[in-house]
Amino acid sequence: MQSITLKANDTYEVDIAVIGGGASGLAAAAAAGRELGAKGRIALIDAQPRCGKKLLATGNGRCNLTNRNAIPNKYHTDSVHTLSRVFSGVNVEDTLSFFETLGLVWREEDEGRIYPACGQASAVLDLLRLELARLNIPEVCGCRVERIEPDDEGFRLTCSTGGMRAKSVIVACGGKAAPNLGGVDWGYELLHRLGHSVTELNPSLCPIPVESPHLSSLKGIRAHAKAVLCDGRGEIFSDTGEVQFGDKALSGIVIFQLSSAAANIGSRDLRIELDMLPERDGEGIIRMLTKRRTLLPHLTLENFLTGVFNKRIGMCILKQAGLTPLSRGAGELSDPDIRRISSIIKRWRFPVSGKPQWNSAQVTSGGVRLSEFDGLTMQSRLCRGLYAAGEVLDADGFCGGYNLQWAWSSGILAGRSAARTLTERN
Repeated sequence: MQSITLKANDTYEVDIAVIGGGASGLAAAAAAGRELGAKGRIALIDAQPRCGKKLLATGNGRCNLTNRNAIPNKYHTDSVHTLSRVFSGVNVEDTLSFFETLGLVWREEDEGRIYPACGQASAVLDLLRLELARLNIPEVCGCRVERIEPDDEGFRLTCSTGGMRAKSVIVACGGKAAPNLGGVDWGYELLHRLGHSVTELNPSLCPIPVESPHLSSLKGIRAHAKAVLCDGRGEIFSDTGEVQFGDKALSGIVIFQLSSAAANIGSRDLRIELDMLPERDGEGIIRMLTKRRTLLPHLTLENFLTGVFNKRIGMCILKQAGLTPLSRGAGELSDPDIRRISSIIKRWRFPVSGKPQWNSAQVTSGGVRLSEFDGLTMQSRLCRGLYAAGEVLDADGFCGGYNLQWAWSSGILAGRSAARTLTERN
């Protein structure tokens, strides 16, 4: 891979400067390079020592490349209309074809999730970087763009290690989430200085801090449950799957989905309700517990729910129901006790105790207003020759490959459009 180091007194000249070496930036650079061919001059600039660090962590290192069900209603954005136009230009099939031309073989798994057949996020990054090498697109790493200034011939970029001039600029430097993996917040400021507005930023796809006297004893335990996000008016969003208990938070993919919904509603009176046996209704649970009381009167309450749940979960449910001490016999449970246990099993409440942390977030909710960009080209409606893609924009999706699909769609479209516009000018 060709590499360039900017020098303080030099100004490097290119046709297209792509700011950000994550998923959307890599896709944008490759798409632009394919359009311009050998005559094109493109540079990929990244503040990190190497491109693609966050991409390597996606899908637990397997890279959940996309999702067969990636459609606009799976996303939160200030402009569904613009997002729909982006996906009309580059959809899931277009993305898979793009990666097939790079040499990637993929496989589809449960719920439409698509992964590299080799199961390695590193392979996706390698193939993208190999394509940039083939197209003679240099990486300028360890270089932060501090300012973008339009002029009559395009843009002047002031960088931490030197300067650059570009006819067009694509801002794809990502969002604020996961700063340990290269998440940054200065992309918003770059675009704000050029006239764009930024919506409220919130961590998304992350554990949710909750209050409970029982969490410390459940740390690390996983359980199948239906999780419901509620506020004072009732249910907001729900999903069913694996929940992981933490010391001061709930986690797992199901909770990540709830965090995505929570990040976009702005309510402060939130709670999570866990239905620990979603396949049974309340009356069915009452009958099951009543039968256990009859069949297993010799058990202490400590073991009454063993075989239904993890033993520690069972003990905490009984404590939540106020049935201590757990040394009592199960035969002593009254009918009201049984109904109280059933109520906790169906609606175990965990008040949300604070805002999720950026370090634990996979995605940023909010960003530069998507409505301020043309969904058919990703070009700014406020500044000609300026494009944006990926997480820096106000578009975020659920777990399962949706956010990478947004990165690929917006990045490929931005790179392709920027290149074609330059070609038409010439």
